[in-house]
Amino acid sequence: MKKVYIHNPALSVFGKHKGSQLDLSFATAKQSVHEFQSHKIQFIIYASFSPDSYNKEYHLSAKLPSRLGLRDLYSVRMETASSSGAAAFQLGVNLILSGRFDHGLVVATELMSQLNREESNLLLGSVLSDSQKALGMSMAQGGAMITRKYLTDYGYKEEDLFVISKKLHDNGLQNPKAHIKKNLTWEDYKTQAMIASPLGLYDISPLSDGSAALVLSKDPSAIVVKGMGSGTAPFLSSAEPSFLANQNAFAKAYAEAGVGPGDIGFAELHDAFTPFELVGAEDAGFFKRGEALFQVKAGLTHPKGKIPINSSGGLKSRGHPVGASGLAQIVELCRFFEEWPEKRLAVAQSIGGLATNNFVSILERE
Repeated sequence: MKKVYIHNPALSVFGKHKGSQLDLSFATAKQSVHEFQSHKIQFIIYASFSPDSYNKEYHLSAKLPSRLGLRDLYSVRMETASSSGAAAFQLGVNLILSGRFDHGLVVATELMSQLNREESNLLLGSVLSDSQKALGMSMAQGGAMITRKYLTDYGYKEEDLFVISKKLHDNGLQNPKAHIKKNLTWEDYKTQAMIASPLGLYDISPLSDGSAALVLSKDPSAIVVKGMGSGTAPFLSSAEPSFLANQNAFAKAYAEAGVGPGDIGFAELHDAFTPFELVGAEDAGFFKRGEALFQVKAGLTHPKGKIPINSSGGLKSRGHPVGASGLAQIVELCRFFEEWPEKRLAVAQSIGGLATNNFVSILERE
């Protein structure tokens, strides 16, 4: 069977950047193609949620290859809201698996700092369904709905969420590329500004600028794409605090890879709202329903635990440049393969919108 390998994963510092989105994309993409023979690149998949709305930048799928000095390519932009980067990655893999191409570049970038928070939140809310918008729902309110259900169904208290936020902030302190670097204390947490109860400032990812890039190729490297899955489903389509699109995407990825949850060594899970890590871990099959928060308390998901989750700091601390986050997760997995040579398999899970278009990718060290 044909295999697709990852070469030269690159990540910008996340936070606030000067210059244009094209500038940031070019700087990151250049790192990926620098050591790879650029004349081999046959396609570019460029992921971004809304560069036209954030920065009035258009047609970046043509401007980026021109800036890189690459010509005569298949080059398109991918948009699936906050899973755009993961969708671009999977499209790139599929293009090579199809036999049409042998080598390609995937780039994912979002420059969000040009808009103020209110403007940005309105733009992010545009991904909601018409019925959700008619009810006046925001993204944070949707996250709060799932959180309340999780706490109520499994008998936790709001203050129990501190442990997941604390873990993610601690992990961010160890990531040189992270947007948020804060030693979060209980005093900080209990006095935080409430955004959408029970979610406060330290439960929600920041609005970030950031970019990720990598080369996909048939040429062997240390890391191969083992399996992929995706799924779409309406928000709250499960009776449990769970996402059906997650469940379907994980099931497909495990089946394609020929592995199960117990084979996974570490993971990067979408946590735009910190409880989404808990839901994702249970949808992945790492823990039984309602156990993920307990296992965070027990240390199993910490970097030195049995199944490290979001050791990068996750979206919460690394930052969440919306269209770039899904690819950034893949890049972070590649980094942790170097740090944990004993681990063989890793998984990234990316959520689009309010968990309505999700992607799961399994990587293997060869």
